[in-house]
Amino acid sequence: MPNVSIYRSPAGEAEVMALYESELARLPIPYESRMVDTRFGPTHVLVAGPEDAPPVVTLHGVHFGGPFNLELWFPLTQECRVYAPDTVGQPGRSAQTRPAPRDNNYGKWVADVLDGLGLDRAALVGVSFGAGILLDAAAYCPERISQAVLVVPGGLTRGSILMVFELLIPFTLYRFFPSRDRLLHVLRPFAAEPDETFLQFFGAVIRHVQWNVAGPGPFTREDLQGFRAPTLVLLARDDAFVPVDQAVRRAEQIIPNLGAVEVFEGPHIPTRQAQRFINDKSTGVSEGDSLICAFSFAFAFTRGHLSSLWFILRPRYSAVMPLMRMDT
Repeated sequence: MPNVSIYRSPAGEAEVMALYESELARLPIPYESRMVDTRFGPTHVLVAGPEDAPPVVTLHGVHFGGPFNLELWFPLTQECRVYAPDTVGQPGRSAQTRPAPRDNNYGKWVADVLDGLGLDRAALVGVSFGAGILLDAAAYCPERISQAVLVVPGGLTRGSILMVFELLIPFTLYRFFPSRDRLLHVLRPFAAEPDETFLQFFGAVIRHVQWNVAGPGPFTREDLQGFRAPTLVLLARDDAFVPVDQAVRRAEQIIPNLGAVEVFEGPHIPTRQAQRFINDKSTGVSEGDSLICAFSFAFAFTRGHLSSLWFILRPRYSAVMPLMRMDT
């Protein structure tokens, strides 16, 4: 792969990676650090949870990989073997090569990561940009995905050009004239309650990383015609990037085995009040049932505020389960 850098300067790279390593050192759970080879370069993966537990691969939002990703999902590690890769071309320990968003390149990267981890199939969970990557994998290698969860997903709809322009001015002002107030102004449309670590890292990313959020999608039903994994979609009612009504329509249109859509109050990154139970533990799974989806996981969007989700689907229900919208 060509020698490229996503950073504007070596000093900027050092600052971003120092914050990354600091967050990694603060993780509250035991973990392993692995490198796997992909066609886009080496990929760093954090691994946590029981070795014999069901595998779950978590795909992070733009520029927030590694320790930030694993910390969001650390409750999963009680029941699952969690794999949290740093997306290539984004801050972290992976290669800095950015795949072109076309030709299922991100899906190919996911397939390579699964190969490198020795996983034939796994549950995939994608947040924002990572959900777009998940859908790219669903188009490229659907047989590798046993279950899917899309959280405030990219890849369903086209981004708003108006929102891009609304963000461009505050982004530029903060980059050249950084201050806490300007950073909070940047975050206002999509994060109501960012914590201090988030602020520090996001500010460093704006100042030092060559910003590129061109992800895969939007996808069509034809793209996903071979994708049969049970899928759950979680949307934020006040999401500035993923309009709820449009996203629900698109999910119904293009995802063949859509099990449920959940809508919670708040912006793209939910408030503390919105971070509560999305769905209670499903029961009634008897011994001997043939499961294509039986995994439990919890997710959080800011440190220390957890929402738990227990998602269990059976093959005999997956084809006929009615779409559920549960507004919280």
